[in-house]
Amino acid sequence: MIYERGEIMQRINWNKFEMSDFYYSCPYDFNDPANKTRLREVVMWRNVGMVWAWLAGNSLSQSGKLFKRDHSTVIHAIRQLVIASDGYGHTEMIHNVECIKEKSRENCGVEFDVWTNYAICQVRLENNFAKKFLTKK
Repeated sequence: MIYERGEIMQRINWNKFEMSDFYYSCPYDFNDPANKTRLREVVMWRNVGMVWAWLAGNSLSQSGKLFKRDHSTVIHAIRQLVIASDGYGHTEMIHNVECIKEKSRENCGVEFDVWTNYAICQVRLENNFAKKFLTKK
């Protein structure tokens, strides 16, 4: 089955997808080696993140690379979200999407632009760099 972005956007009932909203809401840092796990809660957030990245305009392979997965995992995540939106399967995915929508900048009434989104991503990269290379072992 082929999924269209517009169809998924209608199911989620949202049309402004930015990765900074996902990173702000998600309790996990997927660049951390400790989160390379198959715990259900971590996997559900990872799946929502991959779908969110795809809906933000990335290709399937780009969305997967953000989470160190391939395009077929993103397709599986999309399928799981569609099943969950129908009321079956992993309904906590819908709960995670609702959490992101509640904590989004649009609902907070704060105006952000592309440069603010870029700055948030740069701070995140610098923090990851500091964790990886500047910590003493």
